[in-house]
Amino acid sequence: MRRLLVFTLVMFALAGTFADARDRLTGIVLMSPTATTVMVHHAPFAGMPAMTMDFSLPAGTVVHPGDHIAAEVDRSTEPWSLSAVRITASAPTGKITPPNFLNAGDQVPNLPVVDQHGRRETLAALHGHPYVLTFIYTRCRDPKMCPFVSGKLHVVQTQTGGTGDQLVEVSLDPAYDRPPVLARYGATFGADPARWHLFTGDPRTVLDFAARFGILEHSAGPATIVHSERLAIVDANGRITQLVDNPNWQPAVIVSALNKLPR
Repeated sequence: MRRLLVFTLVMFALAGTFADARDRLTGIVLMSPTATTVMVHHAPFAGMPAMTMDFSLPAGTVVHPGDHIAAEVDRSTEPWSLSAVRITASAPTGKITPPNFLNAGDQVPNLPVVDQHGRRETLAALHGHPYVLTFIYTRCRDPKMCPFVSGKLHVVQTQTGGTGDQLVEVSLDPAYDRPPVLARYGATFGADPARWHLFTGDPRTVLDFAARFGILEHSAGPATIVHSERLAIVDANGRITQLVDNPNWQPAVIVSALNKLPR
């Protein structure tokens, strides 16, 4: 009887230990692609560095891009699951979907930009060629975000060789990402300067342009920007034909979409 009591007490103690050791996460919601999945840029937890990951959500849980959340994490599922989700700070009203939010079928605004060579132009200079448009910043160290996107754009560049299709990355850190910085970044990913354009410009104008694509950007430190992802496929007339919200897009899918556009 005494042994049973000791065993029971030990099991209760272990259960308490396991309960205390549950993984807890805090972060900011970047997007919620479906009713039961969410992309979160999280703070370090359980030995994981700060980074961006997809998680599953319990049915009925409602969060919005820009919400700051706290949650418990179950790492036994794929993708990892969140539970007991609590919104600690709501997204700023109007930050994500301004009245002139762009959709498929809309014309890309004629943004004045400066490219990686210091040349001043506008996006209208790209008319005549289909192109891919996305958003990055060069100081990004999250392997699932900007470096991941730029690496896949290199594959798109290779697979569209000879087509004249263009690739465009607009900086979300335009005050820092001046032409020499962008040129070094482009060289790192093998960007062909004739087809792969890295753009900066007036910070407020550039960030307002990004907001029209639904890009949430939020400073998380002196050299870190937390931001959502969106890729646009644009036809030769400068009209958006498709918007891709998931950064896990495959280069072959983008190449196929470009190949279907008239030249």
